[in-house]
Amino acid sequence: MKAGFKILIILICMLGYSSSFAAMADFVGHWKNNDNNTRGITDIEIRPVGRFVRVRVWGQCHPRNCDWGVVKGTLFAPSVNSSIRRTASTVMAVFKNRFREKTVILNVHNNRMRAEVYTRFTDRSRRSHYTQVYRMRRTSRHRQGHRHGNNTKEDCIPFNSQRARVEKINNRWKITVNTMYLMDFGPHRRQARRSLNIIKDLQMNKQCFVGRPKPSFEYFLSANRAPRGDSRREDCVSFNAHRASVKRINGRWKIVDGSHMLFDFGNKGDEARQSLRIIKKYRFSQSCFVGRPNASMKYLKH
Repeated sequence: MKAGFKILIILICMLGYSSSFAAMADFVGHWKNNDNNTRGITDIEIRPVGRFVRVRVWGQCHPRNCDWGVVKGTLFAPSVNSSIRRTASTVMAVFKNRFREKTVILNVHNNRMRAEVYTRFTDRSRRSHYTQVYRMRRTSRHRQGHRHGNNTKEDCIPFNSQRARVEKINNRWKITVNTMYLMDFGPHRRQARRSLNIIKDLQMNKQCFVGRPKPSFEYFLSANRAPRGDSRREDCVSFNAHRASVKRINGRWKIVDGSHMLFDFGNKGDEARQSLRIIKKYRFSQSCFVGRPNASMKYLKH
C-alpha cells in the first residue's frame, strides 16, 4: 500500500493544474456531471473541515443513484511551503467497499472540475484495474438525480448488453454492466438470471425512466425502438396502446386500456400523461414481468 500511495502522489503531481492554482474554497460546493447519461459519477459534494474537506460522491444506479458515502479528502498544495487554504491544487479522496477501492482525484480550473477515478479491485476477481475521467460543473443547489428542462424529455441510460452479467454483491443478486448495476434482485438469483437472458435475447441497450430518483414508470429500448421478438418463459399481458388513456380512479392517476388497469401512478398525474405519450410513441403492446406478483423486473415490448 505504501508503494501504491507513492504512485498516487506522482499521479497527482502530473495531473495538477500547475499553471493556475486553485484554493480550498474553489473546491467547496455541489458539482454535477456534464454528461446526464453517465454510467459513473453523477454528483460530488465537498465541504470544508479545518485543513481538510469532506467529500461525498454519488454514482449512477437504479432506481436511484448510489451514495458512496462521505470520506475525508486530502488537499495538496503546489509546494511544501504553500498555504493549503490559498493554493490547494488537488483533492484526493478514497472510497472503499468489500470488493474495490476507488481513489478520486479532483482538480478545479475556471470553475470546472476534472474528476479522475482509479478503481482497484480487492476481491481477487482478476478484473483489470481501470481509470475514468469525468467533467463536472458547479450547481447552485444539489438535487441528486434531478433532470432540468422539458419534463417530456426522455431520461435514458445506454448500456452494452453484451457486457451485462449477474453478480452477487453484498449478498444481493444484481445485473451489472462493468462496475454499475442495472437492477437489484435481492435474494432472487433465478429471477436475476432469467432477466439477464431477456435483456440479451431482446437486445436491450437502453434503460429509461419517468420520475427519477423514484421512478413511477420504467422501460427498456433496443436500438431506440421498442424491444421485439421472444425470449424463453416470458410472462406478458397484451394491451392496445391506441385505446390506452389516463384516468383518475379513486383519487389515483392510472393508465388504463378500457376497463383494464395497466399502470398506477398514485398522485403523479403529469408522470402518468408523460408515460402514456411514451407508450404511444414506441407502440408498446405488451407489459411483461419477471417474478409476479411482486415482479423483480418489468419491461414493455412491441
